[in-house]
Amino acid sequence: MPSRKKGRPVDSIVADINEAGEAAAELIVRGRTAWNDDMLLKLAGEAVIGRIADAANRLPSEVKVSLPGVPWEDIRDIRILVDHVYHRIDYEALWQTLRDDVPDLLDQLEPWRA
Repeated sequence: MPSRKKGRPVDSIVADINEAGEAAAELIVRGRTAWNDDMLLKLAGEAVIGRIADAANRLPSEVKVSLPGVPWEDIRDIRILVDHVYHRIDYEALWQTLRDDVPDLLDQLEPWRA
């Protein structure tokens, strides 16, 4: 297994994704009503997704190739959306991403955790 990309060990990058995934889970636990009513939770969701996507984009190609079920292009695109085209964010889709896609990504990255 490769151990580095841009000077950071793969397990450190995966740990960053896992940490952000834990934050995503905390947002989801607060519930849908809180999400709908609290703009700060939505902004936190944007930040979590941006952090996950940024870290995922730093993973070596060997990791990405070994996980063909992960939609790497979608992850890259969502980072661009939350960081640069934030006025077009669909918060329903963001909620679903936090609730469904983030846990799936964490599961798929399990073999790469230290």
